[in-house]
Amino acid sequence: MKVRIKEQVLEAILEAARIAYGNNREFMGFLRAENDVITEIVLPPNPQFNPTSASTRLDMKPLDPSIIGSVHSHPGIARPSQADLVFFSKFGRVHMIIGYPFRVQDVWIFGGGELEIVK
Repeated sequence: MKVRIKEQVLEAILEAARIAYGNNREFMGFLRAENDVITEIVLPPNPQFNPTSASTRLDMKPLDPSIIGSVHSHPGIARPSQADLVFFSKFGRVHMIIGYPFRVQDVWIFGGGELEIVK
């Protein structure tokens, strides 16, 4: 599966992950897409950003069919925890984890997808 994302959205995600890490937190958001290209990060209402997790209640997720999945950061390698896998199974088709040190090559896509950056 190829995951297409606008360059400025990816840069914003990476920067948000760096800022969260600098504040001893993880970052998370929902991914909005238009024409199969991720165009926006949607911050969830009442998110919980903690040193070892970032979460939100799924019943707080906007009722928006353009939201196709989620993104969150890990302070180490970008591999899913058991809690991540449970979360991924509940909605969406694209889920990304950004690992330290939060560069393009540190992006992991659930299901082994390939990242395509769109200008």
